[in-house]
Amino acid sequence: MRRKKDFMPLFITLGALIAGCICAPFCSFAGGNQHYALGSESDLMGFLPPPGFYNKTYFHYYTASDLKDNGGDTMKLNKHGAELDHLNAYCIAPRFLWVSEKKILGWNYGQQILIPLVKSDMKLNTLGGIMHEDRFSIADIRYSPFFMSWHSKGNMLHAIAAVNFDLPTGAYRSDRFLNIGKNSWSISPGFAFTAFLPQQPRLSFNMFLQYAFNTPNNDYLLGATQAAKIGNMRLIGARTHLTPGQEFMFDYSIGYGLTKDFRVNVSGYYYQQMTDDNTGKGTIKKDKGRVFALGPGAVYSYKNLFFDFHVAFETAAKNRPEGVTGSFSVVYAFPKSQSKKKEETK
Repeated sequence: MRRKKDFMPLFITLGALIAGCICAPFCSFAGGNQHYALGSESDLMGFLPPPGFYNKTYFHYYTASDLKDNGGDTMKLNKHGAELDHLNAYCIAPRFLWVSEKKILGWNYGQQILIPLVKSDMKLNTLGGIMHEDRFSIADIRYSPFFMSWHSKGNMLHAIAAVNFDLPTGAYRSDRFLNIGKNSWSISPGFAFTAFLPQQPRLSFNMFLQYAFNTPNNDYLLGATQAAKIGNMRLIGARTHLTPGQEFMFDYSIGYGLTKDFRVNVSGYYYQQMTDDNTGKGTIKKDKGRVFALGPGAVYSYKNLFFDFHVAFETAAKNRPEGVTGSFSVVYAFPKSQSKKKEETK
């Protein structure tokens, strides 16, 4: 009984650990251009705090120097006509979450909004010359009007269900090969859980699953890669619409509490594009993105603050960059008003 009680101060200070910032830049090549920044979450990602107002600020970094083809091989200038020199993306994303007292079928109702600011830098070597662009702007905002949380009676199992909407608020121009915004909407149902073993309550298993449906980008210029995979090189530079394929992804972690305030974990993510990208000029074949990542992490709580740091190394990538993701986040639990505290003590 004492061991369960020791963990409660940590649980109460947790901000919601589901849904992340939008740091992955949208480039002219397809192969997986998700709004969600893979690897944003780690330990205890299925646990939502008690009713109240919370802020979680993400500091996210992604770097890559390899671009993978459909076979998982690194793209080279002499073989593929293009070679990635580097891709760096930095993101600061404040996220505001409200958890209400209202319950629906035993689940607490809430809402959230996340506003990311992104800086991206990319250099691509091609047969036509060096392509180098640097962008800095607000990215696509994520809003979740339906955010439900549930806790088991013994506090050994926790779950979150949400419907996330990614809005096309980021900067976008069709003549750029690197864009912060996607110029399209995404609807992403998501489900997360955190489970503790009754025999070992310090050990947690965590997963956050999403499936994304994307609307068309109605202002898109086809590049050489897309034209080749459609099967018509005369389409290079053609203006059309692009509907990104549906996407399945999840963050995962196994965490262990060394003390009631400090936990370590092994975490990562998996991404798979499920359907082909479609354009007004044809379907882009053999261009579905895929990646898997794994790395260490740690979380620490202090009073009404919660700190999370983890890094993940990507492997098995297809049709997308393969690199390293680093994420640091801080959660702040806003104190309840004095009037609210007086009401609760009556």
